[in-house]
Amino acid sequence: MVSLQQLESFAANLVNWVWSTPLFFGLLACGLIFSIFSKFVQWRILTHGYACVRGDYDKPEDAGHINHFQALCAALSATIGLGNIAGVAVALSKGGPGAIFWMWIVGLFGMALKFVECTLAVMYRDERDVPDPGAPALVEADTESGALEYGDEEPGKRARARGEVRGGPMWYIQRGLVDPLKARGNLLWPVFKLLAICFAVSAMLNSFGGGNMFQGWNVAEMLKTNFNVNPVISGFVVSALVGMVIIGGIRRIGAVASKLVPFMCVVYVGGALYVIIVNASDIPTYLALIVKSAFTPVAEAGACAGVSVWLAFQWGLRRACFSNEAGEGSAAMAHAAAKTDEPIREGVVAGIGPFVDTIIICTMSALVLLMSGTWDRPAAGFIESVDARHATIRINQDVGDKYHPLYLNRIANEKNLSVQVVRDQQKELETVEAPITGLEEDPASWEALTFIQIDVAALPDEKRELLQAGQHVHLGMEGAELTSFAFDTAITGFGTYIVTLGVCLFAFSTMVSWSYYGEKGAEYLFGPDVILPFKILFVLFVFLGMVLPKFDVVVNFSDATTGLMVLCNLPAVLILSPVVMRATGDYFRRLDRGDMPKIGKK
Repeated sequence: MVSLQQLESFAANLVNWVWSTPLFFGLLACGLIFSIFSKFVQWRILTHGYACVRGDYDKPEDAGHINHFQALCAALSATIGLGNIAGVAVALSKGGPGAIFWMWIVGLFGMALKFVECTLAVMYRDERDVPDPGAPALVEADTESGALEYGDEEPGKRARARGEVRGGPMWYIQRGLVDPLKARGNLLWPVFKLLAICFAVSAMLNSFGGGNMFQGWNVAEMLKTNFNVNPVISGFVVSALVGMVIIGGIRRIGAVASKLVPFMCVVYVGGALYVIIVNASDIPTYLALIVKSAFTPVAEAGACAGVSVWLAFQWGLRRACFSNEAGEGSAAMAHAAAKTDEPIREGVVAGIGPFVDTIIICTMSALVLLMSGTWDRPAAGFIESVDARHATIRINQDVGDKYHPLYLNRIANEKNLSVQVVRDQQKELETVEAPITGLEEDPASWEALTFIQIDVAALPDEKRELLQAGQHVHLGMEGAELTSFAFDTAITGFGTYIVTLGVCLFAFSTMVSWSYYGEKGAEYLFGPDVILPFKILFVLFVFLGMVLPKFDVVVNFSDATTGLMVLCNLPAVLILSPVVMRATGDYFRRLDRGDMPKIGKK
């Protein structure tokens, strides 16, 4: 019988194997190659893409379910998530300010990569004249496009008018590689068929883990910690809301996302802008710090003491790849549903995603963390002595006035204190969590504190050995918690509300979109009859994710399946990319000649 500990160890090793350095370099290399061969399509994405999203070229009679703006929002609702709040904090904590520079680079190259994969999704999507039995929204008449009712004559016209389409990496692998190779008798076709199946399985499994339960865990934890909301209540509410949206299929998901994504971006970016405006004079300083730290080590001070250039590059690369999902192939499934007869046009729209996600949202989070000083916050104290039972931490009285109430509040209200110890050789923070045993019941002020004691008797040996006399210690904060703390330095309590709201909105939107991604994977594997049962099961897992304790094995397997999606997707994208490059040249030549008059919104 395999134990849970063995399963967790296997999952952790699997993540490290899949998300290895070669995979990150492979993603970066693909983005660079596609940028060069497309003549840096990023410029067209930021100019022509705006006109497409605005609806200047929308034709309701085209095949598809949703317009360009809805497709972009549906994809963004999955990519803009906890990575923009927690992931940026992790990148800064582990890699210093230079990590943000490398996130920018990955984001810019990611625009070209997402352009190619989403163009392929439309090129090779499957158009049908059969309704989905599990998607009620798809069996309603499309009155806007004047579509025919089911049962009418002219069945060949019906699919085009109603836009019954499905697409994504499994379909461009199937239709672009498997079918042609099989028709020519090439013995390689089973290899690509296996890639398509593996991608669909990985997408389906990841939708239940990273796209579902992981999001639910974070929402439930934030609501319980900050507002004492019972997880059962929040679980019922969130799962019901998710069910109401996803039961309507991609049309309802697109409609909800087109309203939710702009709202949640405005809320979060608005909060970040407040902190940035308050510190507006420091913007040039911190932008210069980001660039400088990408090529030189961080100075020997604070929580990011001595972070190397390699760590900055490594963590910037990792967090950007996770955040914008370029190369993963997930967004291709949403963009495949767009109403268009021009695949390049939808690719241009899709390329906006990494720019919004990584260049705008992640940069806002980064500036808040930098300007608040929390990324390199001063130590709360140092270890005065350690014995078999206790570690005594002498309080640092020189942390700065703005940190006094925040540090005091954390220590006074925590039963178990997480302290982060700076390791001398690795220059990284190691977290040790232990109960507080020595503390005044209600410290009047930070100045009134002289020391705290933590109980180390029950700690594992490897954790207890980290605690050495003389070491500086920091209050343990990671991910979204660190971002919330950064907002609180502007207005006490502000971070609690803005980050909690951001986490709830971002997580909800991620769950909604990932339900569609998992659904498309299941449909490819088992056919359209599985869609409705899949949605019911997905909603059940939303509830379970919010009421059950967090399982690291689920998180690790989700990260691993995300990496497997990349491994299955990239070979197909590279092989088929010449088709995209030829179509790109043709499309922009026609655009520049004026062969594509603007239609405007209908």
